[in-house]
Amino acid sequence: MASRHKEVKDWPYAVKTLVTGIVGGLFWSLIWYLAYFFNFTTVGPALFWMAWSVGDWKEQPVGQWTAIGILSLVSIIITFLYRYILARVRGMWMGIFFGAILWFLIFFVANPFIIGLEPLFDMEGTTIVTTLCLFILYGLFIGYSISYEHELQQYESS
Repeated sequence: MASRHKEVKDWPYAVKTLVTGIVGGLFWSLIWYLAYFFNFTTVGPALFWMAWSVGDWKEQPVGQWTAIGILSLVSIIITFLYRYILARVRGMWMGIFFGAILWFLIFFVANPFIIGLEPLFDMEGTTIVTTLCLFILYGLFIGYSISYEHELQQYESS
């Protein structure tokens, strides 16, 4: 068991960031799909496709699963952005704020450009609360993981 921990510990910071992005994107997209599947939200991960007119398949399970895969890859970019901009901020609050900002950018700022997405104030309350909570938890996962790794790097280098 100790050798396995040492192997992970020896991974470069960039690889740890990459893995954090993929795992965070995959895990929270799957949770989002479950929330959509059980009707906690009217918007699923296929929200990614709504900006383009790609056909009716985007609302079907294949569209949702494809969006989950793409969101996992997009999450890598988001995680690296967090690493380079906000990794120095300690604690969980910046991650929570980061997730809320991502939600605001998608559901409020980009809303007019996303075909078929209701205006924010016309959405059901459960959709707003569920998606906001999911984005906050995603931001917390990314933020806390990256900040922790940054602190660990600083500690080991001193």
